[in-house]
Amino acid sequence: MNILITGCGGFVGSYLAEVELKRGNTVVGVDIADTVKINHLLNNDNFTYCKHSVLEKPLMKSLIKKCDLLYHFAAIADPVIYCKNPMKVLEVDLEATQLMIKLAYKYEKKIVFSSTSEVFGKNPRVPWNEDSDRVLGSTRMNRWSYSTSKAIGEHYCRAYAMEGLKYTILRFFNFYGPRLDFIGTGRVMTCFLDSFFKGKDIEVVEPGDQTRCFTYIDDGIEGILKASEVDNDDFNLGSTHEISIFELAKLMKKVGNFKSDIVFIPAEKKYGEGYDDIPRRVPDCSKAERVLGWKPTISLEEGLEKTIKYYKGFYFGMEYK
Repeated sequence: MNILITGCGGFVGSYLAEVELKRGNTVVGVDIADTVKINHLLNNDNFTYCKHSVLEKPLMKSLIKKCDLLYHFAAIADPVIYCKNPMKVLEVDLEATQLMIKLAYKYEKKIVFSSTSEVFGKNPRVPWNEDSDRVLGSTRMNRWSYSTSKAIGEHYCRAYAMEGLKYTILRFFNFYGPRLDFIGTGRVMTCFLDSFFKGKDIEVVEPGDQTRCFTYIDDGIEGILKASEVDNDDFNLGSTHEISIFELAKLMKKVGNFKSDIVFIPAEKKYGEGYDDIPRRVPDCSKAERVLGWKPTISLEEGLEKTIKYYKGFYFGMEYK
């Protein structure tokens, strides 16, 4: 098969490209990111990397027309950017998604769309299944630009499906592992690791009891591949092991044998104005287990051991691999 992956230079996209190549497929990746996360794939004759924006319509028309399956994973997934540059979020997570869906429909290609667990917002009734309500904050809070953009993408998939589009919608619950983000940037684990490695205080955003469920990337990729074979359906993909951010910091400290102290900071210090937190984020993944035969098998402690070992090597001079 000819596979097209937008966001191929990112965390999940780079792993997906690697696995699809191992399966014997031809992969074309599109991303504006540098090749650092996919350098190990560049010499593969079946892999092509296009360092371009997914908003370049002529390019995307050409690539989608030639592919057999489109994974649309390009997105802005950084809370700091949600709050400080919502226009960028709307351009990539809303406008580009609309373009990908319209082109997939036009050229009769199936699209696998990476939505997000954040579509459920602040719904207090956890765990969330695929039919759970969305409960969001005010539109004055830039933080919700990401959730809203992804939710509209889901609506577009379903609307075009009424005209014949084939799609799969996936909601990831905090995938993590080697190559997650650069140290000190992006998501919570790499931000914590930067401080751990420098011996600085670990800054946990108040109140610290907000919870997440972290899913190791190998489990996540297996779920993506299984779900991609199902037409016109949606799946939550994630671990159901709930842990607070404060407890995560303590567990990372233990696993990595770090010495840093853990302190609490107000959200404004980390994200600036326009941030609204989600108290609990817990998936119900029984549908994925029932329909796909999928459930995570790698524990958080085991996954953290692999992730921290990788980043220790990277921090002390090794490249991504």
